[in-house]
Amino acid sequence: MSQGQRKICLLSVCALMILAVAGCSFLRSYAAYRDRNVNKNTYFDLPADPHTEDPLLYLDEDYTVKDGFCSNLPIVILSMEGELAHYKEFIGQQEELTGEEPYIKGHISVIDGGRFDNCITDKPVAQSDLLIKKRGHTSYSFDKVQYLLKLKTAEGLENEVDILGMGAHDSWILNGSMADKSMIRNYLAYRISSEISEVTPDSQFCEVVIQDGDRYVYQGLYMMMETVARDVNRVPIDSFKEKNPYTSYLIRRDRFTNFDKMLETGRRLEGLSGEWIGLKYPSEERITDTALNYIEKDFSQIERVIYSERADVFGTYDKYIDVDTFVDYFLINEYFGNYDAGMHSTYMYKNPGEPLKVGPVWDFDQAMNNYAMEEMETGTMAFQERPFFDRFTKDIRFVDALQARYAVLRRSALSHDHICDVIDETTAYIRSAREREWYRWAADYYDDSRQNWHNYYLLDYMDSENMVVSRFNDNYDQEIYNIKTYLYKHGRAMQTELRALEKSTVYDTSIRGENKLFLLLVMLLFFMPAVLLIRKG
Repeated sequence: MSQGQRKICLLSVCALMILAVAGCSFLRSYAAYRDRNVNKNTYFDLPADPHTEDPLLYLDEDYTVKDGFCSNLPIVILSMEGELAHYKEFIGQQEELTGEEPYIKGHISVIDGGRFDNCITDKPVAQSDLLIKKRGHTSYSFDKVQYLLKLKTAEGLENEVDILGMGAHDSWILNGSMADKSMIRNYLAYRISSEISEVTPDSQFCEVVIQDGDRYVYQGLYMMMETVARDVNRVPIDSFKEKNPYTSYLIRRDRFTNFDKMLETGRRLEGLSGEWIGLKYPSEERITDTALNYIEKDFSQIERVIYSERADVFGTYDKYIDVDTFVDYFLINEYFGNYDAGMHSTYMYKNPGEPLKVGPVWDFDQAMNNYAMEEMETGTMAFQERPFFDRFTKDIRFVDALQARYAVLRRSALSHDHICDVIDETTAYIRSAREREWYRWAADYYDDSRQNWHNYYLLDYMDSENMVVSRFNDNYDQEIYNIKTYLYKHGRAMQTELRALEKSTVYDTSIRGENKLFLLLVMLLFFMPAVLLIRKG
């Protein structure tokens, strides 16, 4: 073999090696994000309620709890010093009417012996003084109150208590929205999300009783759940240090509120964003001007990259955001039809020097075809129209990631068989409690008079034949059937709709796009030796 032929062979080997390395690298990265799993899963299988007696046996007509009241669920007893403050809602804000502080003092006792029978006379496994107030936005005016709890010591200091095995913290929520007649929408979404996403709020069902002197009044079925807060067991970002000009942060895209510091970010200042970015961590009381300036500039830079019309700038978004978390966030909310997310109750968090992550998911009581104004379309998707995602879904690489990840999840966490198993397991677990819940709030759940504006109801609508269709439902089994049917139809349609997203893409930052020149060079290196050999021949 001549020296020229040896050079040609060497070029061929180099080209093959480069092609092999590039292909292996792509396959490794593709498999990594396609098959990623979540290690943290604090949810567990729920045992069926074994009680056979009448669930209403120990409730009087005025909902007073009689002696002998027991539940297979944990029991939470609340006592309050005075009346909860009332608010009047204005556009995006809440203004106090009474002149009182929104929180009032109280006490919480948690009964959970780890048995099927937790009785109201049992010794509490956890208790604390607290500050308590109403919570919610749409649900704020509902007859059934939801609560935000701040646990306190006798001296008024933060009291971190482990509630129902979910980890010690001083801030908790009792979630029981009257928007959800099934009482399982939030639990179902959080439990499934815990199998997909690395950050999901822990929650456990419980029954709440209000203590008023010697009287105990049944309040209903609730979920005791975590708030969205910086903590090793909640949103695991670094703690704030005043002397450090660069800080971790937790933010929320939502309506304007006077409860958080509203950020002046780039798109807000330019009048291009209809939602506000509120700072959840660091707190407004602790944050310095330097840290606040850093957060506003850092997030504004991310916005500029995502909404840049320059392909070379937009193509770098994966250096600023954690793509995996945004893919999972899209799929979870789209699957469950949670279209309030993306614009409202959308949390994001970041450590200095790391990409922005989105999550945890939040607030599914109006999801799964439970939107008051109209029926949800099962055959279409809408999450691609939400802020940030309206840009990501213009890139073929992000759409490819959605398709690949959804294909994996449909064989695991989002398979319809698995979803139905979790639904059936959950409804069997809360069987007695949900009968007490419907009994307690029956007049409000069943109200079809359209006169009760203090509770949630689904509006009638006109079908394609101009017939009025009523969405009123007073049957629990029908409500569960509606959820299963919606998820079955929408879950199937998403496979087609995700493929259809490719048609609306305008960028290609995938290996098909930005590496086309590299692959062309490799191919030239591969074929040049053959051309030279032919010419020498």
